[in-house]
Amino acid sequence: MIDGLSARLLRAFSRFGAELDSLADAISFGVAPSIISFLWIKSSLPVDNNSEILGWFWIPFLFYTMCCAFRLARFNVMAQEKQNESVLKRGYFTGVPSPAGAALVLLPLAFSFICERLALDFEILDYSYLLLLWVTLISVLLVSQIPTFSFRNIRLSVSSRKALFVLIIVCLIVAIFIKEMWLSLFTMGILYLLTLPISFVMHQKDIVNLDKKSLSNSKD
Repeated sequence: MIDGLSARLLRAFSRFGAELDSLADAISFGVAPSIISFLWIKSSLPVDNNSEILGWFWIPFLFYTMCCAFRLARFNVMAQEKQNESVLKRGYFTGVPSPAGAALVLLPLAFSFICERLALDFEILDYSYLLLLWVTLISVLLVSQIPTFSFRNIRLSVSSRKALFVLIIVCLIVAIFIKEMWLSLFTMGILYLLTLPISFVMHQKDIVNLDKKSLSNSKD
């Protein structure tokens, strides 16, 4: 996840770097989550169910990996047309980005660790077929046309008076994340899911406002 950040900080951009970045993302966010989730579900099933796993259980994970690759390819094509991109489009992604998709696919795994951590009498692996539907849903969101917030374009300006306060808050957040990593990741995943309908509504409002502004300028 730091390759893009490093490129922006060093101002080192190239077509080679863009393709290498997508390859790394396809492995990190497309292949790795699929293998982890598949082996996690497989470990919960009896040995005599291996034929069922080989026959059906791997298909949703293959579908997710394919959708992740398609989503990255679409992103590369859209990035090449960036000079023609409107200000509105720069504030949104088309579909769920691959890092968020990987986090959402692993959300049930995080929930399982939380239940174990809190000693809750609930086993999410008992609902393995629902987990497969969850993977399929996230796969569709990756290649969908749903506008999602592009948080990387957010720029926060902090005054010198508030710098110390912000630094303390950030340190506390990092400490909580290290202490309760799975709970933090699960919370972040749920919050991101809640932003999806909000981003859709905001995108529609931005389109309406942009149309009104264009109409007003044409009349002038």
